[in-house]
Amino acid sequence: HHLTTISHSHPHFSTPPPSRTMAEDHPVSMRNLRDARAAYEEKNSELSTKVHMMKAGSGEEKHSQVSDKLKSIVYGGLDGIITTFAVVSGAAGGGFGIDVILVLGFSNMFADALSMGMGDTLSTMAQNAAVMKEREREAWEFANFPEGEIDEMVTLYVKKGMSKEDATSVVNTMAKYKDFFLDKMMTDELGLMVPDEDENPWKD
Repeated sequence: HHLTTISHSHPHFSTPPPSRTMAEDHPVSMRNLRDARAAYEEKNSELSTKVHMMKAGSGEEKHSQVSDKLKSIVYGGLDGIITTFAVVSGAAGGGFGIDVILVLGFSNMFADALSMGMGDTLSTMAQNAAVMKEREREAWEFANFPEGEIDEMVTLYVKKGMSKEDATSVVNTMAKYKDFFLDKMMTDELGLMVPDEDENPWKD
């Protein structure tokens, strides 16, 4: 009671405002992957926590689209550099003029870009078609014998280290959601990533 009287009569002993959580201090937003990567590089756990808290409440995390295309960029870039260097070197060694060498170099670069782009697009389309064919098969098997598919996934998770009880609980829960379960079977059982519905190899 004495402390209460002091706090009211002396401003220096005023009751502090209630503490705010980090989630309240920061508006809910998509996690900034640049900050997340910076936190990892610096091994800064405090910054990592802050980044995750800023993202809390959002069910989606957007990743850089460049990382999805990195393989094609590196493969196409190396192919273009090496073949163009070979053409230019051969033309220079053969004594051709500068104008001829430039025409051959740019022509080869254009042909390589067109070839690599078409090749990557068509191969992606073929891969996606094969994956969706496998998904159709898994969907048919799940519709006709769901117990067998569930048992396969339980066995797979047990091999990965889960207990039989936990694996059964997890798989039975996932099996309630058909599309989600089919995609998980494709990834965990076959090692195949189901393409997004809006994926367009010609555009991507």
